Amino acid sequence: MRLMSLKRGTLAIAAGASALAIAFGGVTPADAATTTITWLSDNSPSAIKQQQALVKVFQKANPTIKVVVHTRPGGAEADNLVKTKLATGTMEDVFNYNSGALLSAINPAKTLVDLTKEKWQKNVYDSFKPAVTIGGKVFGAPWGTAMGGGIYYNTKSFEKAGISSTPKTWAELIADGKKLKAAGIDAICGTFGDSWTSQLFLLADFYNVNAADKNFAKNYTNNKAKYATHPAALAGFQHLEEAYKAGLYNADASTAKFNDGVARVASGKCAMYPMLTFATSGLPAENLQDVGFMAQPGTNAKNVGLTTWMPSGFYIPKSTKKLAAAKKFLAFIASKKATDTLVKTTGYEGPYMTKDQSAAPAGIPKATADLAALIKSGKTVPALEFISPIKGPNLPNLCVQVATGQVSAKDGAALYDQDVVAQAQQLGLKGW
Repeated sequence: MRLMSLKRGTLAIAAGASALAIAFGGVTPADAATTTITWLSDNSPSAIKQQQALVKVFQKANPTIKVVVHTRPGGAEADNLVKTKLATGTMEDVFNYNSGALLSAINPAKTLVDLTKEKWQKNVYDSFKPAVTIGGKVFGAPWGTAMGGGIYYNTKSFEKAGISSTPKTWAELIADGKKLKAAGIDAICGTFGDSWTSQLFLLADFYNVNAADKNFAKNYTNNKAKYATHPAALAGFQHLEEAYKAGLYNADASTAKFNDGVARVASGKCAMYPMLTFATSGLPAENLQDVGFMAQPGTNAKNVGLTTWMPSGFYIPKSTKKLAAAKKFLAFIASKKATDTLVKTTGYEGPYMTKDQSAAPAGIPKATADLAALIKSGKTVPALEFISPIKGPNLPNLCVQVATGQVSAKDGAALYDQDVVAQAQQLGLKGW
């Protein structure tokens, strides 16, 4: 199960099943010069607020184009609806949907407009583009904010242990962990009672895997690279093992759960918590400036970068009869005017994947500001699940076994290599 899908599902707001058509302001249909385009989007309350605001701003700047929003539910129902509409040629003129490996399920080469050469692509961070690229063609614009996979840390705990800066290599992280332990602080929050949380040291290490071997994702997908035999990939499992052997996890790591980890890193009871940045929303208000966020370090102190869980994509189906107007709307979605509108409407929820976005406002949580700075640095790569369809279902349990000393890192990696075989064969991937 994908970590991204697992947690987004828990955050999604339940909504009705039927799609609703909503027209928001702007030029009326009576205006003969008006081109009307339709937009299929989410039906959560916050999404509807964003849609209303974006359409209002876009139509004011483009009075000859009217945007009518059709809303849809989320989850599996949305997947089925999108696939059906694309297969039958009835998709709206623009729509937002999954990016990453799941994009291949809607056969972009046959169903979506190629957006590779659009001028606004220069404003999109290159790190996002692999998430909407199939067969060398870019099919989407970014929609929403990015999440980082890395490590929350409590600044007061670091100060108490005499640590003046965040570690720049994994070896430094382990050394700092030992200082924290000596100061009577649980160095690393383990919350393996929620097994999905055990994956972060492995999944968030992909920036470092990619830095060591830019062909790993391709070779992994083609069954030419394995976790157990690829040193950079194996390192993620070794991180879990090393932290266990050094005694850096909390004593109840096997039973503690996600909410415990968030609360403990906020209070300083645990100094570090490997996690996705959606967890910032769960930090108590009084601790928002006490908790920072750092990228997971590797072996090169001069190349510390972030593994990023990319936002959704914004697409145009080939079935549209309003291509020029649809492209104009996508250019707006990928612009500063759009991201400013989103922040004004629902607040700053994190960094966008466009270069001209406004600076993060003052007063936001320290972890969110840290994430924004990491994204802005350009040293990011998408998580492996955005560029490879292979992620075995037993990874959470295997990570727990390694992190609790039940199996070695080497054996855990080998078991995971076996775990993905059936999935790759079900997907019909060549070489499996």
